[in-house]
Amino acid sequence: MKRITPAFFLILLPALVSARTILNYQGHEKSDDSTAYHHFELLLRENGSRMIMDLDGHLEQGELNVWLGGAGYQVIGDYTGTRDFRYDHVVFGPLNNQDSIIVKITSRNASGTWRIRLQEVSKNSLVMSSLFAGCLVVLMTGAIALLSRKYLQIAWKWLLVGAGAWFVGVVFKFVAAYFANTPVLTTLRNLLGNSGYLVLGSTYIGLLTGVFEIGITLVFALLIRHMWENSRNALGVGLGAGLIEALLIGFSSLGSFVMVMTNAPGSDAITGALTQTAAVTPLLWLISPIERLIAILCHTSSRMLVLFAMAQRRMRYFWLGFAILTAIDAIAGYFHLAGLVNSISTWWIELLLLPFAVISYFVIRWCITKWQVTAAQPSDRAL
Repeated sequence: MKRITPAFFLILLPALVSARTILNYQGHEKSDDSTAYHHFELLLRENGSRMIMDLDGHLEQGELNVWLGGAGYQVIGDYTGTRDFRYDHVVFGPLNNQDSIIVKITSRNASGTWRIRLQEVSKNSLVMSSLFAGCLVVLMTGAIALLSRKYLQIAWKWLLVGAGAWFVGVVFKFVAAYFANTPVLTTLRNLLGNSGYLVLGSTYIGLLTGVFEIGITLVFALLIRHMWENSRNALGVGLGAGLIEALLIGFSSLGSFVMVMTNAPGSDAITGALTQTAAVTPLLWLISPIERLIAILCHTSSRMLVLFAMAQRRMRYFWLGFAILTAIDAIAGYFHLAGLVNSISTWWIELLLLPFAVISYFVIRWCITKWQVTAAQPSDRAL
């Protein structure tokens, strides 16, 4: 097994490199009251690939026209720019590899510089990334559950209770969002403009998570007293909430893989979205496992704080748990509302969420220590 596994990864990793540069050209134009032409003929490696274009120019005068055709289309794209212009991560396709891609660039009375880069994004590499990410998340989820059961002696019951609390909270959150999101977000945009809309809109999205996910955890704690009897039970509840979310997201990635491989309805939309994300996010297959680790830590710490608040009869710990989960969803909500999800690397979002994961790790350790200390006190044993 030790010999097979490295070989397997060496074979698989090249398939996860999703973008291949097929044209990278920089032009320099000097105005002489004439027209200049540039012609390129390209061929894709894989049928059904998509293509990403990055085009920018800095012209003192004149104009530049970029025309793309072929690969199954009469016209793939047609762009004209003057002065300073920029087109980032424009996605075309799916394209075939039976016909060449023709790129015709025409400058008219132009003076200045411009650059064009075209990348082929393999359909197979995208679906392999989805498969690999889904498998990693599912395996990671199972491993954490088994290890927590074996080494932390967490009963399956509390993992399931945590999963149930998460599920009920998410159902209520989605119902509330279905009816309230459009009127609330529209009102905020109309009253406050774009800046106020982004700030308060993302806060509203975060509060949906805090109110329903953390609120439902509190309701469960009021109904099931043994949830906060000791740190082991509380840890199980928190892990259960984070693990069920991770498991469903892992299965979702695997479902996307199956849909694309079988050309099911909606598969083109999936590959299009993956291409857009891959254009700005390196190591796309690693995003989901890292994101889930961060989320599991935050889910666990926030719910442990809620249960610790019940054990100590001090609501300030509840509000701290409420703040952690609200904040991370508010950050994610901001990027969605601002339309930045597909225009910046997802790694930047994860980097902003990473401090909450680090804080959550120490919160979890602190809760366990404090529960052990308070468990030795007669007044707390009576609880």
